[in-house]
Amino acid sequence: MKRTVNNLMIGFIRESQTRVHYEIYAEIAKNESFLLISKTFRVLALQNFSNANWFYEMLQQLKKNEFFESLTVEIKSPTTYSTTLHNIESSIKEMDEEWQNLYPNYANTAEAEGYKDIAKKLKKIAQIKRNQSQRLKMLLDLVKINAFSRKKEIIFWKCMACGYEVADNELSDNYSCPSCGHFKSYFQRKVLQLVPDEKSLGQREISGWVCMECGYEVTLDELPDDWKCVSCGRSKAYFKRKIIKPKDFIIHSAEKEKAHWVCLECGNEEEIDMPVGWKCPKCGFPQHNKV
Repeated sequence: MKRTVNNLMIGFIRESQTRVHYEIYAEIAKNESFLLISKTFRVLALQNFSNANWFYEMLQQLKKNEFFESLTVEIKSPTTYSTTLHNIESSIKEMDEEWQNLYPNYANTAEAEGYKDIAKKLKKIAQIKRNQSQRLKMLLDLVKINAFSRKKEIIFWKCMACGYEVADNELSDNYSCPSCGHFKSYFQRKVLQLVPDEKSLGQREISGWVCMECGYEVTLDELPDDWKCVSCGRSKAYFKRKIIKPKDFIIHSAEKEKAHWVCLECGNEEEIDMPVGWKCPKCGFPQHNKV
């Protein structure tokens, strides 16, 4: 039996178990009054459910040719059940192992065994794990400096090309994305509220852009000269300005949960009530590829 079969089963079990861990960590964070961290863990739990679903679907594809009904695999699982600080540290350790080593190795094995589509999806999952790890590292730093009791908000920047995030008041002019290599001009400034606030931050409107070819939207004040549409590849010339309301770029830690969707074909994330027939604005995949 090919190694990819066992790898997919291990991935399915890991993602399923971690989903439960995150639900537990969310309750602990809520009890410690870290409402934003609690919400983050619940979002991560949903994303892990999505990952587990993809691992199981890929396993079913291989089952047609490999002829197996049950599998026995060996898996290592953390037993952390502690304070929010230690729960975040444990989660980061697991995520870093997954995106740096485990899932890339699974992708290489799948590609070597002739499963190119599976290898592609495994690489996407690894990228999602990297972005998740970065978000948790940002929150971990805030917990360590006791920011949740001293600050109401922080500034962070998100790469509009790959989703990488970094917490800083300002990025240097020569800053480049550690994930995809794009420069500062590709980063969107965001405000992350650490405590619920009924007042919207900054009632001013900001400029965004919409691609006239495919409808993809991006919230940057100015597009770089070398900008390429993430969805269809069109140049800056195909984009026209659009006014973006503050609620489109301000992230709140309100207790009311929104539906969180992750496309595992391209990694795009959305927090909206998704209508019937929805397709990912980045890659065009239909709604049933998200959970």
